[in-house]
Amino acid sequence: MASIFLVACSTKKSDPSTAVHVPNDAWWNQLANTKTGSDPQKNVATVRKKLAAVSPIPFSIAFSESKEINAFASLQNGQNLIVLTNGFILQFGNDPDVLATVLGHELGHHQLGHTQPDYGKNRDIGITAASQALGMLSSYFIPFSGLLVGNAVKTAGLTYNRDDERDADTFGMKLALAAGYSPCGSYRFAAKMKELGQGPALTFLSTHPGNDERLENSENFSVTSNGMSCSSLQ
Repeated sequence: MASIFLVACSTKKSDPSTAVHVPNDAWWNQLANTKTGSDPQKNVATVRKKLAAVSPIPFSIAFSESKEINAFASLQNGQNLIVLTNGFILQFGNDPDVLATVLGHELGHHQLGHTQPDYGKNRDIGITAASQALGMLSSYFIPFSGLLVGNAVKTAGLTYNRDDERDADTFGMKLALAAGYSPCGSYRFAAKMKELGQGPALTFLSTHPGNDERLENSENFSVTSNGMSCSSLQ
């Protein structure tokens, strides 16, 4: 997302007290190979491993304690970061296909150059900062080993235009499919966000294609790529 779909795809400024955590490879590998742990833990680790095997660029996943349902891409000290909030994991952590398509979407922002400092310099850009403080996602994650302490994630609030988001959506579905996941994760993601839109305000939605359009696009992509109708599986 350049923010939930995400670079970032959020237009709302983040709480400066929100901690961002970047686990190292050893932590991820241990989690991916362990037979214990919650489903969200295992799912994120497993999806990360499979996407890394097919991604054209390296990336790191970071976690934010924010309760907002969000995900975003951020270029931090030359590192391609994808930040997932606790709210996002609580909502979607048990659906590997959604995790794969959303992570793929954020990787699309990196791969397509949307997170570069000079990208869209003539466009209105909202900049938010995440805290440098470290903390624990105690609800789901075991203590991190070798946390990488970076500067504040300054591009967390960058807003792309709708064509950028459409391109990132397509990239994400292609990458998820290559990694062995269903592009219907994008469909289920849009369906849930549409449902949630009837409740709490989701401010980033104004910068993205509408959920109905995303449902149609993901349905068409899935039918074309593997003959599977996402709507029929709902």
